[in-house]
Amino acid sequence: MRRPSSPDPRGREGYVSLLAISFATGLALFGGALAVGLQAYLAAAADEAREIRTRIALESAVAAALGRLTAGQSAALEQPAEASGKPDILISLVSAKADSAADDLEVVRAALAQAGVEMTGSVDPSETPDMASLSRRLRLNAAAEDCLRRALTYGRAPAVRAEAVAISAIQGVSAGDQLDVRARLQTEDGERALWVRARFTGRADGWVVHDYRRLTGPFTC
Repeated sequence: MRRPSSPDPRGREGYVSLLAISFATGLALFGGALAVGLQAYLAAAADEAREIRTRIALESAVAAALGRLTAGQSAALEQPAEASGKPDILISLVSAKADSAADDLEVVRAALAQAGVEMTGSVDPSETPDMASLSRRLRLNAAAEDCLRRALTYGRAPAVRAEAVAISAIQGVSAGDQLDVRARLQTEDGERALWVRARFTGRADGWVVHDYRRLTGPFTC
């Protein structure tokens, strides 16, 4: 009686080797995809963390400038960065600017020219609800909008205070005073700026923000 022959061990080893190769190849591809995905995730997380730190730095600088005025201290209209990696501050009185909604078209055109912006005939500044909307209608980039906000505003008190143009520092604020505060920071991803329109309430709550606009440079004004 013949004993049943066992399968060829070499054939069995060859089959196992092919399966192992296929498994190893798949595992390598999965590992590579996982590494690429993890690298992309870490890069995105790092970018988000930098953006959050930049936003906090800009908002903190604006809050600090407004806080000094609330405490009765004076504030220079232009405040250079105190140290590397810190924002610089520009404060402008709303009452010294042309108003895109309240002023005559000639006054607005002059302010736009001062900012280096040309107004097209199809755009009526008085019909725009805020500065961001006007910037979009004029098709301005961030640098041009930054220049525009230095010369023009929206929602100014009715009268223009001409004497405000000559001052270099704000000595104090009263209820109803409005300021445009711009913080600018040079980051490894480029220049960032935050524009805030703030109105002093004269109460414990200090300031009410009417406009908040973040811009990405480079800036030219």
